[in-house]
Amino acid sequence: MATNQTCLDIRDLIDVLDLLKKCAFQRTKWQELGLRLGLLKDTLEAIKTEQHGDVNQCLTECLSHWLRRADNVDSRGGANLDSLSDALGSMNETAVAEKLKHQVLIKIFNNRHTVLSQCLCDCTAIARLLYGERMLTQEAVSKVVSASPSIPNQREALLTAVKEAVQTDPNSLHTFANVLCTISTNVSLGLTILDDISKYFPTLEVGMQDTSPSDGAVASNSSSQPLSPPAAVQVPVPKGLLEDFTSMRMSYGSMFYHVGIIFKQKRCSLKKIKEFLSCCGAALSEKVKKCRDISSILRLIQNECSLTNIALLHSVVEKMNITEADEHIKAYKAELKKFCETLSISLCLKERFASIPPLKCEAVIFVLDWKPEKLFLKDIEDLLAKASGKLLKIQFIEPSESICVTCSFPFSDVGFTVLRMIESIHILMGQGLKKLTIGNLTLWRRQDVRQKELKEKDQDLLQHTEVISYIILEEAEYKLRDTIKSKEKEVVELKQVLEEEPLGKELTTLRSQFNEIQKENKELSDKLSKMKIEYLRSLTSNTDSAASRVIRGMTFEIDDCKFHLEAMTRSDYQPLVDNKKLIEKLQERITLMNIELMTEREHNEKIIKDMKDHLKKIEEKRQRKKKQKTEEEMCTIYLCCNHPVTGELINSFLEVHKDELLPSVLDKAYELMNLAPHVPIERCRLVKYDYRNKVMEQSFDLDEYQHQTIGQIMSVADYRYSFALFLETRKENETFKKYNEQGINLKVSMVDLSAGEVGLAKPMRGEEGWTVEELKQHIGEVFNINPSCMRIVKEKYTGISDVSDVGGTLKEILNKRDKLLYVLSDLKDYQKEFKDSLMYRYVDFHVNLITLDITMPPAPGPITTPTTTEGGIIMKIISINEENKGRERKMQVQVSSSITLAQLKEELAPLIGVPPTGFRVYRISDNEEYEIEELEKTLKYMYIESGPKLRVKLGRALRRGEYRVKLYLLQVNNTEFCTFMMESIVAKGTPVREFKKQIIEEAKVQGIDCVLELDKMRLRYKKGVYPDTVYLDHQVIDTSMGMYVEPLKGPEKKKHDRQSQVYVIRWHPSQCSVDPIEEIILDNRYDPKDFIGKLSELSGVPAKYIYRTGSRLFPVEISCLDIENKLEWYSVTSGRYPLGLYGDGHVTYYKDNRETMKELTDEERSEIQEAEEARLRRIRECRLKHWH
Repeated sequence: MATNQTCLDIRDLIDVLDLLKKCAFQRTKWQELGLRLGLLKDTLEAIKTEQHGDVNQCLTECLSHWLRRADNVDSRGGANLDSLSDALGSMNETAVAEKLKHQVLIKIFNNRHTVLSQCLCDCTAIARLLYGERMLTQEAVSKVVSASPSIPNQREALLTAVKEAVQTDPNSLHTFANVLCTISTNVSLGLTILDDISKYFPTLEVGMQDTSPSDGAVASNSSSQPLSPPAAVQVPVPKGLLEDFTSMRMSYGSMFYHVGIIFKQKRCSLKKIKEFLSCCGAALSEKVKKCRDISSILRLIQNECSLTNIALLHSVVEKMNITEADEHIKAYKAELKKFCETLSISLCLKERFASIPPLKCEAVIFVLDWKPEKLFLKDIEDLLAKASGKLLKIQFIEPSESICVTCSFPFSDVGFTVLRMIESIHILMGQGLKKLTIGNLTLWRRQDVRQKELKEKDQDLLQHTEVISYIILEEAEYKLRDTIKSKEKEVVELKQVLEEEPLGKELTTLRSQFNEIQKENKELSDKLSKMKIEYLRSLTSNTDSAASRVIRGMTFEIDDCKFHLEAMTRSDYQPLVDNKKLIEKLQERITLMNIELMTEREHNEKIIKDMKDHLKKIEEKRQRKKKQKTEEEMCTIYLCCNHPVTGELINSFLEVHKDELLPSVLDKAYELMNLAPHVPIERCRLVKYDYRNKVMEQSFDLDEYQHQTIGQIMSVADYRYSFALFLETRKENETFKKYNEQGINLKVSMVDLSAGEVGLAKPMRGEEGWTVEELKQHIGEVFNINPSCMRIVKEKYTGISDVSDVGGTLKEILNKRDKLLYVLSDLKDYQKEFKDSLMYRYVDFHVNLITLDITMPPAPGPITTPTTTEGGIIMKIISINEENKGRERKMQVQVSSSITLAQLKEELAPLIGVPPTGFRVYRISDNEEYEIEELEKTLKYMYIESGPKLRVKLGRALRRGEYRVKLYLLQVNNTEFCTFMMESIVAKGTPVREFKKQIIEEAKVQGIDCVLELDKMRLRYKKGVYPDTVYLDHQVIDTSMGMYVEPLKGPEKKKHDRQSQVYVIRWHPSQCSVDPIEEIILDNRYDPKDFIGKLSELSGVPAKYIYRTGSRLFPVEISCLDIENKLEWYSVTSGRYPLGLYGDGHVTYYKDNRETMKELTDEERSEIQEAEEARLRRIRECRLKHWH
């Protein structure tokens, strides 16, 4: 194996590094890679020591030594991509090795794309050849053809299809180059691509030694002129079989591909294979010597084999005992045999089987009664083998009356051939032979011979007219008899045929034939009678003549015939009776068969419809997947640009396919932003842009990225929320600034000591490799400040830190979230310790700064300035809103999140006018107020950040063991059944009766409009908005939950826990109204009799007429129009339903079942509905307002 590969050198270092990066090579394996490339271990250890273990630098130095061909690099194949790929493969980095070859081949195609788009010729022919090589699809070929007559459009369509094929299978590039070499106008382009491939990867060149003509080999080498090819034998196959033969070639290539993989996996001995092949022939031995590895051996074997002869491959597989390859060889042989056997005769018509007419030969022509489309070429070959052995050779097959096969044989064998054909004539006749011709001799021809027996009559007995008459009568008699016999025979045959052939058609034929028989019989009978009468009249004068005697004898026969004819015409004639019965049976069978056919037809139609529906669904699913895939491959990019005329920053969204090249994306962006004719596209480029921080991140220049797609440029990691592209322009004499990928986006805030503020952060571009001193110099240039006394501060999780004098690079100092820097250049402040400096105070306050919205009571207070302590600023007032003067004030302040609640109250006390102990601070969340009680904890610890709303309320804070209880007024007969009264503080363990007294006193002090008496009020647990458990006077308070205060009409009737308080509502169907809510106290909540008796006593209705509904919670939201029909009513005395009144506050409806439902007019119904909707709306609003 020889190679013309060009070695790489140190100038290719960047390209090799880029290739390994794109192929996702693990840089930590650089040492193993170096060893396999031929570098010595000492060299690698020295590299590792010099680069301090930095894997990136170590890999770069390792590749540099390899490109300089140090140590044993040349013995490992030299510095080329093929040896690099082999090294990666030996490291089990097969995927990386394959990606390496993939990237190189794609790069070769992209580099030649421009030349191909300008010089490619005969695109249609190229597309069809590539389709034959299974490289392009039929759809791609159609696009190329439809682009005609525009040559540029054809080139574009062809190159687009080729590019897709190369990206899918890089080996397709070699196929494309070979196809170009087959067309004279594109040879130079194909050779150029092959040269490019050979620069990176070796190609096999097996030399062929000169041999004698008897060996049948053609001598050739790289310098010899090719011999004139022998006359091509025309294969008897029409053009329609091109696809089938292409399929066989693909199967042939697939077999070699799988066998090659097995050879490599088995790691067969190269020496043994070469020794075996050397013994298979002198010519093959010379070729084997040129091979250097298993791949070249496999190529040699493939070149020596053909579609129909793979004996050499089979021998090598069998000799090397590679059993895994047998199944692929057997599968290919079976497919080849099947293909050869299915070659139809119709495909071989008018095709010549011999390329050169034989000399001194005789022709044999067979005319066979065959249909070409139903038989195969193998059938003719088998027939000729039976008839003549191997004597005849097929010359030509052409359509005649059936099939005409022309064969040839040596002229010297004419006698033997004639004898052999005569011996085999019965075989040929059995196969449908119509005619057999040898040379000019027709040896056999099939003819239809009809024999007719004639009876000789005694010429002596007949005289002139008598003889003529006798002959006429005799002929008529014979005709009649023959006709009768033939018709009877036909009837019998028809009976047999009817059992075999289709019934409907044969029944009709039978009827018509029977009618014809009857008609012919009648005509013959009439004719015979007339002839007899005329003849008898003519012979009455000569009764003794021979003719008279013959006539008398014939008369008896004629009478006998007439008798039989009459018998045949009678209805009881047995054959006719049998025919009628047969016809009836046939009609019955036809009816049944028609029914079966109709059923089967309906079933088939249903199956066809189901199949069409299924195919339609499959096609719709395929279209959806195709559309989804196309949408997934589209990229939506946020595009920004400074308009060259207005200077305005404009933006839009650019949609491109991920496989579009960068120049195409630039064209679309240029067109989208409407920059023409203000700026030519040559002065534009795309830059990766952080639109949030308005910072350029990485520039994409065409000279570097023109062959890369937008999907390759923008990796998946780049699709974050702030990613965008910027369409950058330049002036005519300007040059673009380079933006590196290793850049870092910084934000710089300048500290103003005179104003005591930290300025807004401004974006700035830096490099990860900068030191702090280099950063100071750059900040000094950008912001025009002195770097010598500059202090740089960064924010940390626990606070802030000074990095002005820290060593190392920005990459080591800053992590991903430390991109905000605070800068001050002040000599006096720079000389102080960092924590004693003003910069520390201002920056610390700024970092921990939170903004609070505080609602305060209307107490007077001065507007203060920021409060500063030794630790820094504590609070700064931003604004005060006194629109509701006299009621409350809204204030916005800035405070440090590191202060405690106690410090915040100290700052608020002067604004409220009371000491810190005289007011409370509440946090508002989801319209609920929660008191903040932990004075010594910081705001940051309590998760109070910028934005929360606080409310300040006057009143003392809780002491140990105290609860703050919210009290609500409960009025069950009011739509506003729940009203907030006040908050009250109660100590844990306070008796309920004492708490009642406290509530009465506090209500008077706060001026609450409610009459409360100690013995005519109750406290109960507020569960959401539902009134729940009633608290008894002797119980103690142990909760801070909300409570209901319920005024009573009389003294409290519930005295112990076993009693239960229940609300009852009386429904009047006759009035379509309800009474006010009343309550009853059940002494035993589980005893129905107690409930029935008290309900009857309360209502004055006998118990047997009382009907009630199930238990419900207060308030019940139901309209009066729905009470009768939508609630389930049952008698209280039925005992079938439990009471369900097991807790305080449950509600039940009851009625007098003797009342009938009132018939409402439309007007009454409308009035009631309107009133009920308003009532239910107020109840619902009240419930939602106080639900907590």
